[in-house]
Amino acid sequence: MERRRLGALVGLGMVILGVVQAGLYAGQAEWIPTALGLFYLALGVAYLRAEVFHRRLI
Repeated sequence: MERRRLGALVGLGMVILGVVQAGLYAGQAEWIPTALGLFYLALGVAYLRAEVFHRRLI
């Protein structure tokens, strides 16, 4: 239970950090850091899907 919660917090942190980074840099018209923030957001979503939601099914 605790491991799944920790995995969810890590994934959620990645998603939040990606959204914040993409939002802040998009406001400054910095497109490379914006794209990297969106990539980090996608990695966070993929991590949540693979590690957290997949383990719930097992």
